[in-house]
Amino acid sequence: MKVSIIPVLGLTSILSPFAFADTTRLSDIQVIGHQSGQSLVDFIPSVTTIKGKELQKKRQTSLGDTLSQEAGVTSTQFGPSASRPVIRGLDGDRIRILQNSLGTLDASTQSLDHAIPVDTLTVDQIEIVRGPMSLLYGSSAVGGVVNIVTNRIHSEYEAGFSTQILSQGETANNGLSNAVQMNYGKNNWMFHIDGSTRNLGDQKIPKYSRSSKKRESDPVAKEVKNKIPNSYNQQDNMALGVSKIFSKGYIGASFNHYNTSYGTVVEDEVNIDMIQNRFELHGEYRPDSAIFRKIKFKSAQSDYQHKELESGDTGTIFKNNGNESRLELINKSGEFEGVSGLQTQIFTFKASGEEAFLPTSDNYKYSAFTYQELKKEKNTFSAGARIESTDIKKKASANFGAKDERNYVGLNASLGHQYKFNQENSLSTSVSYTERAPNFQELYSNGAHVATGTFEIGSDQLTKEKATAAEISFKSTTNKNQFTANVYSQFFNDYIALNPTGNTQTVDGEDFDEYAYQQVDAVFYGMDLENKNNLGTIRNGVVSLINKFDFIRAKNKKSGDNLSRISPPRFSAGVEYSKDNWSTDVEAQYVFEQTKTSPNETRSKAYTLTNIGYNYTFTGQRSALSLFARVRNIFDVEARNHVSFLKEIAPLPGRNLIVGAQLQF
Repeated sequence: MKVSIIPVLGLTSILSPFAFADTTRLSDIQVIGHQSGQSLVDFIPSVTTIKGKELQKKRQTSLGDTLSQEAGVTSTQFGPSASRPVIRGLDGDRIRILQNSLGTLDASTQSLDHAIPVDTLTVDQIEIVRGPMSLLYGSSAVGGVVNIVTNRIHSEYEAGFSTQILSQGETANNGLSNAVQMNYGKNNWMFHIDGSTRNLGDQKIPKYSRSSKKRESDPVAKEVKNKIPNSYNQQDNMALGVSKIFSKGYIGASFNHYNTSYGTVVEDEVNIDMIQNRFELHGEYRPDSAIFRKIKFKSAQSDYQHKELESGDTGTIFKNNGNESRLELINKSGEFEGVSGLQTQIFTFKASGEEAFLPTSDNYKYSAFTYQELKKEKNTFSAGARIESTDIKKKASANFGAKDERNYVGLNASLGHQYKFNQENSLSTSVSYTERAPNFQELYSNGAHVATGTFEIGSDQLTKEKATAAEISFKSTTNKNQFTANVYSQFFNDYIALNPTGNTQTVDGEDFDEYAYQQVDAVFYGMDLENKNNLGTIRNGVVSLINKFDFIRAKNKKSGDNLSRISPPRFSAGVEYSKDNWSTDVEAQYVFEQTKTSPNETRSKAYTLTNIGYNYTFTGQRSALSLFARVRNIFDVEARNHVSFLKEIAPLPGRNLIVGAQLQF
């Protein structure tokens, strides 16, 4: 593995430049990510944090499916194993997936069948930030951020030993999953170890794998029924961490080995074998300074590889070796406070084999940015700016021609204002401008990808993608009610899209649908609402009503055509009841029929997914045992996700009973 750790200055902490909430001191903000006191949640109305029992309730095999019922968030759903979050209609390289505030450094943005190398069993918390976060995290965050939080590097000292053991089984795939996490603290040293395993069979579904439309247009002798072939998942995960806590900060390091094997769903004989080794280094220093209160540093080094196997033979190998690093300086002077920093991302991506559709490339990003805010009584004003340099160097090869180099300089800026009516209610407005450079895949793709059944064609004539966004947010938080409403719009010039051309390419006797990267002017707009209302008590138990709604439209500004794979409106309602050591809930999500389709796209029928769950916790003096059960899709409804490329051949899972236990001591 070639190590290229370049300390880079990056900004992971602070208030969002795009929306504010009710907290009034920057001292309460640290970074998106790690333990209490290190979250942006109190600052951004369009943020959702999932942890504890809520994470246990929503946890699925892939990250995208785990988050798919959150307001404004859907999933690419390329089978049960490979699924990235889609936020407000944007996915791929426009959504940054972070692990402990640093990029995952994998290949999940290069193809929909590439899984994110994170096991949700060992995740402590997941944070979702909707809307542009490019000022903080780079141009790839123009659509939002998902931050996966683990507890491997401790920033605070806790003496003694603690353990958490989780085991669960589920019926939809005859699966068994296990995880363990241990922490030990002594003499201001903290030690951590965690591990997990999954063994999941093919996904069970109601009725047929192929939709009625597909069966009518392309009949076959024997239709697959009641399961999705080649949708198994086997997974192993192990991590170690150590940190030293000082009076004015901490320093720590961790190592994570992740290994998974899963079926790609599209091709019965194609499987993926993935391995990632990831090192992280975190540090914080709190100097006695009149200006800078904190200096933070984080760095992650990744050695990633996955093989695409056809009938057991290696067809293509994808590798990504690289580093992402950040340094941030948090300042405060009177009512003026903020953060400034630098960030670097350096990686080499390589695809080799007969079916490699991407060339080898070296990729470099260097960024500098600042965000500052001024508080005046009930008003908070903010402004931020970022400059990002992108350098992509394609290496010469027989399949992709001579070497080539592309350089881009992107500018990002934001202005925001928050008005606090009182302690409970606030109104925020923001505008932002983002420039995103095309990535190496959009520039240089050229070839068949067997795992997805497509032939991708890039274009080295692509220019920067430019986006202007506006958002209005209202947040109300009382003892009995939490309500958030966000209305947003985003205008893109030269939006880069992978569109079907209507042509086919034949490779080694096999036909592939041709897709090409093209630029159009596009507009996205919509709203997402969340509400939790405490209805009162029944027999000494608390009853809460939870509602969510989201709506998104996306169009080609020139032609007026709808863009493809945009989620239809969705509405969900749920009731929770908790008393003493137990709780139960029932929830239903109604997904409308998608009638606003692109010219080459079919409609998706409406459906309702209903879930019910139960949890009971036995508590001791130093231990707790939680028993839980949950039934997803109680009525075994056939549901097809309009956002998925596979909606016509791979529906969502059928009825699934999940039973498990979690022990803490």
